[in-house]
Amino acid sequence: MTHGVATPASADVIRLRALCAELRDWLVAAKHMADDEIRAYPTPIPRCDAQFNYLYEQRARLAQWLSRANVVVEGSSPRELVTVLAEFAASPPLAAGTEELRLRERLRAQLALSDPASKSSEP
Repeated sequence: MTHGVATPASADVIRLRALCAELRDWLVAAKHMADDEIRAYPTPIPRCDAQFNYLYEQRARLAQWLSRANVVVEGSSPRELVTVLAEFAASPPLAAGTEELRLRERLRAQLALSDPASKSSEP
């Protein structure tokens, strides 16, 4: 028996769950920042305020991604983890920060390691 020793497949799942947890943590922080910006926005807010409307829509997109990340991080199949991570990495940026860009780059790099085609030794 190999108690305590992770097989390559289980090591991949652990790595994917860790990536998804990292994504979830970033989404929580980004959503809190959006919440704070909305709370601090000067009033009264006209309905045609493009900056406020953008911020409000951004918060909604963050909440949707957060909901998806919460679902998959807690017990989804490796395929579902990869799907959510890949979709996030390929989606348009949610914020204008370098932290998000670095996260997306890290996700793409790690997903490339999980891709069986990238592990092939054949040309």
